Amino acid sequence: MLKLMPMNVYDVAAQQARLEDLAARGWFAVSAPGVFARAVFEKGAPKAVRYRLEPAPVKEDCPDPERMMAYRAMGWAYVYTVGKTMHLWRCDDPDAPELHTDPETEARAYDRLFRQQQWADRIGIAVLALYVVWVLYILFHRGETWLATAAQGWTPLWQVIAALGFLLAVPILAFRQSWALRRYLRPLRAGVPAPHRRPYRMACWLTLVYCLMWTFYMASLCATMLEPNAWSFVPAETFDEPVPYVTEKGIQEVRAIRWDNWLTADQWWTTEGMGGWGAKSRYYHLRFPWLADDLVDSILAGYQENGWPVTAWEVPGLDGAWVSTRSDHGFWFLVVRLGDQVWDISTRTVEPTVELAERYAAVLAEFQ
Repeated sequence: MLKLMPMNVYDVAAQQARLEDLAARGWFAVSAPGVFARAVFEKGAPKAVRYRLEPAPVKEDCPDPERMMAYRAMGWAYVYTVGKTMHLWRCDDPDAPELHTDPETEARAYDRLFRQQQWADRIGIAVLALYVVWVLYILFHRGETWLATAAQGWTPLWQVIAALGFLLAVPILAFRQSWALRRYLRPLRAGVPAPHRRPYRMACWLTLVYCLMWTFYMASLCATMLEPNAWSFVPAETFDEPVPYVTEKGIQEVRAIRWDNWLTADQWWTTEGMGGWGAKSRYYHLRFPWLADDLVDSILAGYQENGWPVTAWEVPGLDGAWVSTRSDHGFWFLVVRLGDQVWDISTRTVEPTVELAERYAAVLAEFQ
């Protein structure tokens, strides 16, 4: 029977105690928990047995035959090897001697494993750090437009939480593994036998939380394949909630799509028109109001980088309004802000006027 065993395999005393308690209830390990915190058990008559984890001298799938024969003569049977680094042994005879009675010899075996784990932790954290640097570079190399780029991506809040949780869990797990080995090694290095049992419930819960965070993060990566880059705009009236828009022609159908981004509590793309004219807008209701001015600056910086001059307007009912137009192009841009709401509009329909900006201001006031 497959059982979930959420526990750090290097927490030796806790792992042994958990396996022995399960055997006392009639469940005997056929395999030990590995990467996915699962182990196979077989049902039998409950009895007291001992389990011991032992570091492998080299990476190997199972102990060599000579070792298995020697341990069998002592009353210990081989069960399983975890990750080519740890062998699991079982003893049904309460009078059989312990596998290891010399703490110094056992310490040398765990020292090798500890050094290997330290190198693995360093490599893992280095890879994680490079990933974070790469993400930050992709985001910030865009200069002043980075915030607009971040706000326009399909990045739901739950995906950001999953990524941050994973980035936090990786170094914590690495620390727990090294700390568990160091704790088991401490008495051995002092020449004192290490305890074979210790409480394990808290260790199980911590590992289970890590497994859930890992699953949550993997789900978020799979969800990126569902990004609606190819989704079609649908008529605004099909949404149950009100859609922020201003119809410039008044008779054309407005189509919309609701966008999900962790920086915005609400975000809409809308479009109106067909053929040689049209209007497109992007409405942001920011989750963090203090980002409103920065988002406006980021949007305007994008226009200026592309050679579009920006002019500020004074519009009643707005905290700010900016227009950008060029005589050699048949369209213009309008950016308006009210509180934590920012609206970015581009259109080929009519010339920008303060009256038109006031219509957008009235809609923002309704959604505030």
